[in-house]
Amino acid sequence: MKIMNKWISKWKEFQSKKETAYFGTSLYDELTVNPIPSLLLILATVLIFTYSLPYAFYLGKFFYWFVGVLEITKVLKIPFLDELRHYHYLSIFVYFYIATSLLIDVSRLLNLWNRRTVIVKNEVWQIRRFGFGKKLTKFNLETEGLELGYEHGGLSDYLGWNRMIWEKNGKTIFTTPYFFPYKKNRTIVNRILKR
Repeated sequence: MKIMNKWISKWKEFQSKKETAYFGTSLYDELTVNPIPSLLLILATVLIFTYSLPYAFYLGKFFYWFVGVLEITKVLKIPFLDELRHYHYLSIFVYFYIATSLLIDVSRLLNLWNRRTVIVKNEVWQIRRFGFGKKLTKFNLETEGLELGYEHGGLSDYLGWNRMIWEKNGKTIFTTPYFFPYKKNRTIVNRILKR
């Protein structure tokens, strides 16, 4: 157990040195993101796939009926289109095509929701996964003509649906992911709002 604790402490020390070198200072504050929306989205996606897969063969029956209504087999004289099993192969292909496109959309939304937001001096840094690496976006808080919107209050405080939005000339430039307004996040928000 002592060896394991030693490895963990060395790993944490290595990560700390790496982040200090990345940000250029050890004095930075990180906004703690609300994981609940991401977890609910993943759960909903898994449930949709789990409960819709057994009914994928109905798609094949629909294709068979649709081809029969249009009388494609009689017009084109293609006899193998009269067999239902070919439509089941097509329905499996269509189902997995739709599933793949849904997974791509869900992964993009998760990437958008799970940005790492760090406050360094008077700048906001957002780090997100991009391809096989990371994409860093820096934003200066003292830019001219900048408006800060803070969505908060009521039920959104308890559900963790708070976020800050920076706009310039009516166009959204920068948003934070959803977060709970408690503990360390409260001090970060107070510092940005200068209160």
